[in-house]
Amino acid sequence: MDLPICSFDLKSGMLCPRCEEKILRGLYDDLDIKVMKTFIELEKELPKLAKTGYVKTVEFADTIYIILKEDSLKYIDQETLYLLKKKLREKLGKKIKIIEDDKNVSRFIEKLVAPARIITINKIWLPDGSEEMRVILDRERSLQAASSVIEVVKKVKHITLRIDFEKTGWQERKVKISEKKPTS
Repeated sequence: MDLPICSFDLKSGMLCPRCEEKILRGLYDDLDIKVMKTFIELEKELPKLAKTGYVKTVEFADTIYIILKEDSLKYIDQETLYLLKKKLREKLGKKIKIIEDDKNVSRFIEKLVAPARIITINKIWLPDGSEEMRVILDRERSLQAASSVIEVVKKVKHITLRIDFEKTGWQERKVKISEKKPTS
């Protein structure tokens, strides 16, 4: 597996200056190290992992999002992916989601929000000179799921994200009906 930290460093627990610099700069943290060590251990059992690449791990609430390099999942069949998630869940004690990175931020966000669909993505320029992305989804997901997408995009792509939901006609009618006052 293509890892950003040297395999020898992960196995020995002692980081070389180059890898230590990556940790000090905040590119990777203890969870990343733990996940990369686990991948090295699992590579013996699941040899198909050798063709994949690691990007980042983000933990949010009860889920750990593991981001692999673009096109990594094409080397892993469904059975191997299931076993990988199961072993990682046993080792880390949380629900595991494995997602491929994508150079195109819109496609990366699509993978995160699935099965919801993106209606539109806008870039917002704020008065202080910073930028935000606003994503409108076709259906409302739980607040926790939306918050986790925001956190993953911030840590992996370094983009501030805002998520809104499309208002459908049925929901608008439901609101109007509930706002009517009963007549006596």
